[in-house]
Amino acid sequence: MTLPRIVRTASFRFAVIVAAFILVSGLALGLIVYRSVSAALEQQVADQVDREMERLLAEYRSNGIEHLTLQVNRRQNARGREALDYSLQGVRGVVIAGTRLPTGTTSGRISVPDADGMAATTLFVRTQQLPFGETLIVGTDVGWIANVQEKILTAFASAMGFIIAFSLIGGLWLSSRFLLRLDAMTRTATSIIGGDFSSRIPVSAAGDDFDQLGGAFNTMLDRLAMTMESLRQVSNDIAHDLRTPLTRLRQTLDEASRTATSHQSVQLAFQSAGEQVDDILATFSALLRIAQIESGTRRHGFAVLDLAALARAVSDDFRSVAEDKGQVLSFFCDHPQMIDGDRELLTQLIVNLVENAIRHTPQGSQIDVRVAGADRDAVLTVSDNGPGVPEAERSRIFDRFYRTEASRTTSGNGLGLCLVAAIADLHDATIATEDRAPGLAISVRFARKT
Repeated sequence: MTLPRIVRTASFRFAVIVAAFILVSGLALGLIVYRSVSAALEQQVADQVDREMERLLAEYRSNGIEHLTLQVNRRQNARGREALDYSLQGVRGVVIAGTRLPTGTTSGRISVPDADGMAATTLFVRTQQLPFGETLIVGTDVGWIANVQEKILTAFASAMGFIIAFSLIGGLWLSSRFLLRLDAMTRTATSIIGGDFSSRIPVSAAGDDFDQLGGAFNTMLDRLAMTMESLRQVSNDIAHDLRTPLTRLRQTLDEASRTATSHQSVQLAFQSAGEQVDDILATFSALLRIAQIESGTRRHGFAVLDLAALARAVSDDFRSVAEDKGQVLSFFCDHPQMIDGDRELLTQLIVNLVENAIRHTPQGSQIDVRVAGADRDAVLTVSDNGPGVPEAERSRIFDRFYRTEASRTTSGNGLGLCLVAAIADLHDATIATEDRAPGLAISVRFARKT
């Protein structure tokens, strides 16, 4: 027979296991308490009887048998509900004073039969033989100890029953809560399998284990959604933005096939086609690299490094390139600026910013690369005094394939600054642009390692 689903949950099994441990622990504790209390009560009764016996023997040794007889009668007649029983008996068991108590034992429990001859009362007695054959007996009813023991057993049995019932009810409640949260996760997973990538696991403000697990899953789903969106964007970019260069390549080949009349013209046509293919392949490579970076798969390569050292190395490499164009490239930084990042990607970011400044500024321009600390951040700034970017277009220069009107006559595919934005986002860095009047400054702010 298949058990109900709520009983088969891990939370219910856990509650049952905990209840079993509590039950076993409770039984062990109950046994210890039962034995300890019983022993303590028995010892208390024995001490009380022994003290009374010593007092009576002291009376006997001081004042003789007649005084002992008076004391036994007086104490027996004056005894209250919880007082002791006394008996002074002669040589043949004749009661001299007090009440009749059995003399079969010198110390311990005895049963005193009632009128029907059945055991009705349990006494704890001490028996002492006197020098002239008399017997002194002191005892007390210990039936109340059995009542205490019974109450202890009843209390622990009730507690164990309550614990079992509470554990089962708590297990069922926890299982129902567990199933509700689990079903919410299952529904979310089913929705995602069905193609709804916007579905997320509900997370409450309690911050419990399920909320933490749901938050981790939602973060993972956000990352997957970003990856899917990046792939979709790459597909759209390839479909729309590569159509023009592919059409141009087709036209080049068609024109060559119609008009080429010499070996030299065919060679020129093939050379032009090869250059166009190289541009297309470079665009493909840039798009795939951007998609890879935006997916966040490069974070495993992060390490602590000096941003200033990277920027200095790139500036040294491109200084001669700037000089060939009649430009001046300068680097400024006084202190190391340590950040956490991917060395290769950060080098690519700096290269793209410097290349962008060199490509879009005229001869005689000044290009500055600066790395400086700002509060708890490290800021990389590449600025120039070229024509700059109009304010209306400045927010779009990091979009895929976007090129300003002034830059359409220069080489490039419009992906350089898009790659910069992707790398900065991977490093949780922020990008800002500023009009230098004239010129443009692009700053990237990283969290600095302390």
